[in-house]
Amino acid sequence: MFVIIEPKDYHFYKTVVDLFSGLIKERVMLHYSFQDHATATFIALKDQSNGIFGGAILLKQRVGTLHQKLGKYLSTLAPKNGEVWTCSLLLQGENHSLSQSESFCKLFYQNLYQQLAAFGMKEKIDFLCVILEQGEYLYTEIIGSWPYVFEVHPDESRDGLFHGILSLTINPSKLS
Repeated sequence: MFVIIEPKDYHFYKTVVDLFSGLIKERVMLHYSFQDHATATFIALKDQSNGIFGGAILLKQRVGTLHQKLGKYLSTLAPKNGEVWTCSLLLQGENHSLSQSESFCKLFYQNLYQQLAAFGMKEKIDFLCVILEQGEYLYTEIIGSWPYVFEVHPDESRDGLFHGILSLTINPSKLS
């Protein structure tokens, strides 16, 4: 369902990387957090022929650039170099009914979480700092049952985005 695109492979997936970059730029507040994405890893849907595009952008960032409450929570968890992996998500669809159907979204978010967990195992990390627009947060929380261990809700943050810490070691299917 997904393909992982590391910086060394950008040239093979130029269209996908450009589409992700364009969508991030359109979202002003997300663009601020992910503007330097030259070293980002992308997890993207493999098949976009049905007009649906989505996935995740993953980027190492310094803890000091994250939401203040996240930074305080991370003070004991962050590696000595002060960098953590951050993540944001996108799901876009030309066929509105398909991209927004609950069954598709549930499959998308559950499979995406599994890809993020596999990424965590590869990178030897137990969590991701997640920055999401409110709609994406609700889909991950309600439909995907993602295991957040710390949350700053959009109404608590100046940028109107959700900021959280997502566990990559808790099996969300056992939470439901």
